[in-house]
Amino acid sequence: MASRVITSPIGALTVVVSSLGVRRIDFGPSEETEETSVDGGAAAIDHLEATIAQLDEYFRGDRRTFIVPIDRSDRRGFRGEVLRALEGVGYGEVITYGELAQRAGSDRAARAVGSAMATNPVPILVPCHRVIRSGGHLGHYGAGAEAKRWLLDLEGVAVSG
Repeated sequence: MASRVITSPIGALTVVVSSLGVRRIDFGPSEETEETSVDGGAAAIDHLEATIAQLDEYFRGDRRTFIVPIDRSDRRGFRGEVLRALEGVGYGEVITYGELAQRAGSDRAARAVGSAMATNPVPILVPCHRVIRSGGHLGHYGAGAEAKRWLLDLEGVAVSG
């Protein structure tokens, strides 16, 4: 694994990668990583550098799609289906929890979708900030409502409340 704490417009982020790809993006500095931790070989280091560069481009408004590999080895069950469906929600798009439940194969699982969003290990890359409530309101976000609003504003999406 390799990790680094970076500064972003929505606060500190801890990027954690494995040799397979991005494993986690944590809001705030991680307890296990102060500055930089590297222990995963050349592939992990390459994934870490590419991810940080692409996040920087995204936050500047110069990137709309991420092309770094994601380590999906811990995805299981309905949560995995939700995250897979979420990866298809593009830049500048929003979707409701209910619509995402339908895409994941379970029409009545909007609450379970909310739970999957709360435990999304790779926010921003797997864009849970693009999931809103059915009334058009923001809904919850791990980094807070202002961070979610900032990300949606960056992508040109206006949302109420």
